[in-house]
Amino acid sequence: MSYREEESNDEIIIHLVEDIDLEKSDDLRSQATDCLGKTKQLSFNMSKVNYIDSSGVSVLIELNQMASEASKKFIIQSPSEQVTSVLKMAKLFEFFTITS
Repeated sequence: MSYREEESNDEIIIHLVEDIDLEKSDDLRSQATDCLGKTKQLSFNMSKVNYIDSSGVSVLIELNQMASEASKKFIIQSPSEQVTSVLKMAKLFEFFTITS
């Protein structure tokens, strides 16, 4: 599965939809890692994510760390209520840079 990418200036935005689960997390990791190598800022628009499981959260953590190590930015944009709830329950909401 591939997610829609939007490129502008030094940023790539990946628009995520539906569920981010074990079945999709490896593809997401691969696509996002490729994008991170091509830009200074990688953003995930998560406004249309209905569900995220621990494998999806793990991908977010890995990408955040990879971006930090490469002096790049990783941003979560407009997280849905479901994503916000999971990140808050896992005490990770403040770990990420999150924008509305």
